[in-house]
Amino acid sequence: MKKLSSSNPLMVLCVLAALAGCSSHASHNLIEPLPAGFTLETMSDCTVPAKFSASDFNWRGSNLTMTVFSEDFYDAVEVSKMTAGDTLVFAGNKIVVETIEEENGILTINNGIEEGGAYLKADEGGTYKSLLMDDHSVYTEIGRKEIPLSEDFVIIDCGTEPNDPVDTIRTGQKPYIDSLESYKTEFIELNTRVRIEGGVIKEINRHWIP
Repeated sequence: MKKLSSSNPLMVLCVLAALAGCSSHASHNLIEPLPAGFTLETMSDCTVPAKFSASDFNWRGSNLTMTVFSEDFYDAVEVSKMTAGDTLVFAGNKIVVETIEEENGILTINNGIEEGGAYLKADEGGTYKSLLMDDHSVYTEIGRKEIPLSEDFVIIDCGTEPNDPVDTIRTGQKPYIDSLESYKTEFIELNTRVRIEGGVIKEINRHWIP
């Protein structure tokens, strides 16, 4: 292989310029959701989005097996620095950013999810949250776990319409779950939050969503 001669300054400058161009191209950022802040092993005191069905209750063993999720949030500083050429991880997919538009605190990347892009909305605590249709967040599955039910756990359940009063079940939780109509036997991460204290479930709260 012929060595590059240092006696040819013009060629040396061309090579350095090419290397600088490669370095600039490689500097694009990867913007990913923030870590969940908990794992299946550390869920002793937290409130988590969860998915389960009525059949996942083990009343004899007094526990519930559920699939746990985390809601996807992004660091606001990273998002504020996002430019064309960066890569955004959205709903598990890598999106190369081409365009960014802002209106009323919502960022539209690559013309939105309808065009294969994404929506991000400014949220609390120096974060942005990811948005799907109907303003639903994106969730990442953490895993499935069996968790004991507290003796005094409470079920707070929504009605079928947005303005319906909620049901608060402090006793007779099993008969309540057993009496649910089939369309309400599935609890999903979009509208269900499970509060865990001291490693046991203290509250299951399902709110109304479109």
